[in-house]
Amino acid sequence: MLPIVAIVGRPNVGKSTLFNRVLGHRQAIVDELPGLTRDRHYAEASWNGRTFLLVDTGGIDPLSAQPIQRQIVRQTEYAIEEADLTLLVLDWKEGVTPLDLDVADRIRKRGRPALLVVNKVDTSRSEAELADYYALGLGDPIPVSALHGRESGDLLDLITAVLPGVEPKPLDPNTIRIAVVGRPNVGKSSLVNRLTGQERMVVDEAPGTTRDAVDTTIRNGTQTYVLVDTAGMRREAKVHDPVEFYGITRALRAISRADIVVLVMDVSREPAKQEARLASLAEERTKAIVVVFNKWDLVQEPAATREAIEAEFTRMYPFLEHAPRLYASAKTGAGVGKILPACERVYREYARLIPTPELNKAVHDILNRVRPPATPSGKHLKFYYAAQTSTKPPTFALYVNNPRYRIKNYVSYLERGLRERFGFQGIPIVLDWKRSQ
Repeated sequence: MLPIVAIVGRPNVGKSTLFNRVLGHRQAIVDELPGLTRDRHYAEASWNGRTFLLVDTGGIDPLSAQPIQRQIVRQTEYAIEEADLTLLVLDWKEGVTPLDLDVADRIRKRGRPALLVVNKVDTSRSEAELADYYALGLGDPIPVSALHGRESGDLLDLITAVLPGVEPKPLDPNTIRIAVVGRPNVGKSSLVNRLTGQERMVVDEAPGTTRDAVDTTIRNGTQTYVLVDTAGMRREAKVHDPVEFYGITRALRAISRADIVVLVMDVSREPAKQEARLASLAEERTKAIVVVFNKWDLVQEPAATREAIEAEFTRMYPFLEHAPRLYASAKTGAGVGKILPACERVYREYARLIPTPELNKAVHDILNRVRPPATPSGKHLKFYYAAQTSTKPPTFALYVNNPRYRIKNYVSYLERGLRERFGFQGIPIVLDWKRSQ
């Protein structure tokens, strides 16, 4: 395991800005509004040859009346509990507050190494000016400006000096990355919590609770998965909050770096264009797709409801006809155990390589069953041979006399034939038409 460095503190002291400064790029959502970071947000950071896992946390305020603050406090406590080193961040402009003292007390009780980071210090300060910070009992205060990068290198030197000497293990090449996506409030975070078996995410009934995409690594038997819980998608016309916009952008980036997209839909709500948009984004990025109908515990007549959903789904999303469809309840756990095995089966198809002789025989059989129709000008497509050129997704080069002679309906027929022969359930197939020389 990589050593863990947790960044904690009260709201709006610059924790996410420091997180981004250490990483060297803008990964966490940063805005002047307090309380933006809710879930723990992980990323790998490196300095002077040392790699560690950096954790950004929500602003902790135990006295807040907001219900979600209780979960944020609990999430921060989890981060402190699992950290090898905790960075307590304070705001120089506001000095030491009672809330800072409370957070420092929580860290001291943990008994693990900690550094006291005084942020927003834009000029040099004397030791006397920093005297008040010694009252927190966490050693010498470290003045920095996360926004401008002042003293950030010195801070990183201190971090790497304190961390335990653990060599990072390479990522399993067979790791399956899964982006969990869907409209707001369909139960994505609850589903991830069920899959991981712990309160890894902040779960709240308010739509848009999850703003950052949060990676979670789990093992199921010998298989390693990385789950990404993403911000709920809304129609662009309804996205006025710039912070929510950044969360949606991150959801799209999560799709781009995933192998499989798990599209979560709420059976208690009517299908909407947002789901089709998400599915098409996954399809455009040639990602494998598994559809999960959540909140199945609310259904009174399962057999009839499932039949109706299947008919409506095929009508609304014909391009997802090949995608596996699962019915589950994150609340009760029913059906959740089928999700990861389904993802693993889909991934094996996603990474499958078809031997060239077997592929050519299949293509010839499909073409001989129904010959390619002529173009309006009377030209006929002639097929010579095929070869699989890559996986994830399976990509097939088809060498013909002239790619312009292919007709859209016949291309769809050929794709269906390949699926019938080889499966490819839940994944896109890329046909790369080439002119034979």
